[in-house]
Amino acid sequence: MKKQDIIIIAVLFALLMAWPFFYKRWIEPMVAPPVAVRMPTNAAAGSKADIAPLPKASEQAPIKEIVKKAVPEPEPVAAIEEKRTVSDVPEQMVTITNSGTAIVLSSRGGGIVSAEFYNYRASVAKNSGPLVLSFSNMSALAYSGLGGLSAADAFSVISSGGTSLVMEASGAHGLKLIRTIELNDVNQIMVNDLFTNTGSQACSLPKHAVQLGLMQLPAADYRMSGMDYLGIDVLAASGGEGVIHWAGKLAKLFKKARDEEDSPFLPKSIVKQEDIPVDWVAVKNKFFTQILVPEGGAAGYRLMAERVTVAGEDQNHALAPKSADVRGVAAAAVMPEKTLNAGESYCQAFKLYLGPKKFSILRTLGLHQEDVMEFGMWSPVCKFLLVVLNLTYDYIPNYGVAIIVLTILIRIIFWPLTHKSTESMKRMQELQPLMTALKAKHKDNPRKMQEETMALYRKHKINPVSGCLPMLIQIPVFIALFIVLRSAIELRFAPFLWISDLSAPERLFAEILPIPLNILPIFMAATQAWQQTLMPAPDPNQQKMMLFFMPVMMLVMFYMMPSALVLYWSANQVIVIVQQLIQKNKKASVPAPVKN
Repeated sequence: MKKQDIIIIAVLFALLMAWPFFYKRWIEPMVAPPVAVRMPTNAAAGSKADIAPLPKASEQAPIKEIVKKAVPEPEPVAAIEEKRTVSDVPEQMVTITNSGTAIVLSSRGGGIVSAEFYNYRASVAKNSGPLVLSFSNMSALAYSGLGGLSAADAFSVISSGGTSLVMEASGAHGLKLIRTIELNDVNQIMVNDLFTNTGSQACSLPKHAVQLGLMQLPAADYRMSGMDYLGIDVLAASGGEGVIHWAGKLAKLFKKARDEEDSPFLPKSIVKQEDIPVDWVAVKNKFFTQILVPEGGAAGYRLMAERVTVAGEDQNHALAPKSADVRGVAAAAVMPEKTLNAGESYCQAFKLYLGPKKFSILRTLGLHQEDVMEFGMWSPVCKFLLVVLNLTYDYIPNYGVAIIVLTILIRIIFWPLTHKSTESMKRMQELQPLMTALKAKHKDNPRKMQEETMALYRKHKINPVSGCLPMLIQIPVFIALFIVLRSAIELRFAPFLWISDLSAPERLFAEILPIPLNILPIFMAATQAWQQTLMPAPDPNQQKMMLFFMPVMMLVMFYMMPSALVLYWSANQVIVIVQQLIQKNKKASVPAPVKN
């Protein structure tokens, strides 16, 4: 490697490492922290309101029209609700529980306003108390588009206790609703809504929606987590396109809404409705999810998203961001219109899973609900690795140790390929003098030199790509591990040695140092450099270049990765070094052949 190349790489690396300090010192103060999404209020009552009824398919407007009608400036995403006066009846909170969760429901709208998880801490601090997900800004399971039966309307509690609850409410035109809720042991909430027409004439149950609770980014992590932290998923009904993941598309919807409005600025929120049959609708963050499954499916769905705003952007439009960083998401399942004759009843049933994104639970719920994990094309490998990881943890109750054991198992599986690759590279190194001679002999005839080189490989039975084969085969395993380890609920706040949370970077002395200290990536880069010195290389100059380039590249790539992934790669490097040292010592102990 040339001296100037080394200088350029060193400068780029220094700039990259200095960026967090620059961002924290000058950029971060300009960005407003996420705030609670407020509901639009009635001028007189000053209270929450209901989601407006969905338009018919023939009346659907482009997204800019939906945004204009649903979210008049300056109100945020939750302003998709029509302005209604909240009932004067005092609000009553009712709690239903199972062994690990407490679900709090409100008599206002009959929806879920919070969920407390006894087995999951709120923060990495061991005395932080249980995690609470709040949906007070947009309650889960509340209706929208049903006069007298929506989120702002009063329900009466008929009975409650333990894991069950029964409420009732009266709507327009003599429509009565009795809601029965039951919480099971896996955090799935069974809902049976019995609508009865108590009037003397037929009445219409208009097109309406059942909403999921609003989920937002945590204040401490939203910049680091970015778009991947929040998501909206839907499963298209049989014959459809399968699970649709909206997380990576939300930023584009903001740009689309801006372009359709012919505005230079991104809207603060977007609302999009799709009239396609779906089996379920889900809203999720990195570790927890809500999955709503209407019995018989839904006629469509609605998604909502709000972006991070910059302090002062309303007064100075130059401060407005050019791309959207989503900080809040919500969704709703759209139910079709239904006509009830006088005295007729109709039961509408739902199942709502509200809990951790834990594969062992989600796979038992059916309808591919485990796909909210977003394993994608690597799903078989991801599932296998996660099962092995948890099985190891059952015997060795530390996920750091479990990751090391998993790494050893993977190395054992790939040992034949790795050994063959190492031997092939050694043989290529032995041919280096002959290769040098061929280059000198045919330096003016590249084609002839290539032919002679391939003939040399064939003569000595060497495959020139065999050295890369083990790495190529391991790429799917590495990608699958990255997917599993970045969002596995099992690793949330899981400790290992000095690491307090394997699902996040170490970030030691983050309040003192301009760049948080992450020891494991530095150790990994050091093992990478050591491993490069032990690897036989056909070209010494190439080995020198890789000795410098690879460790630096890996350090930059992994420095802010979840500690679990860095631990895997570090353990992998240590095992490779041990293997190479054993092979080297074994070769050195073999006596040289006696020459006659």
